[in-house]
Amino acid sequence: MNQTLHVLIAALTLGAMLPAHAGPDLHFIEQARKARQTAQEMRQGVARETTTTCSPDALTLPLDHGPRAQATPYQNQLRNQEQAKTCANTTK
Repeated sequence: MNQTLHVLIAALTLGAMLPAHAGPDLHFIEQARKARQTAQEMRQGVARETTTTCSPDALTLPLDHGPRAQATPYQNQLRNQEQAKTCANTTK
């Protein structure tokens, strides 16, 4: 009985260890790499579009009044002013 219990525990332990030693999931890694690459291409495309067109509404973010706010009315105003300066410099 005691020996059977030890064998059972050893088998369960080895069974639990096998997924840890299986190695990386290459399909998932390739999928993430392609997603990152397409996101970077889209960002570069958006960057090209924003440099050629002057849209003052492009940089306005939705308001967030939380403790770690990423967009406040003042920050949006500064973004709009900066974009207006950039548009004025590109049209000259």
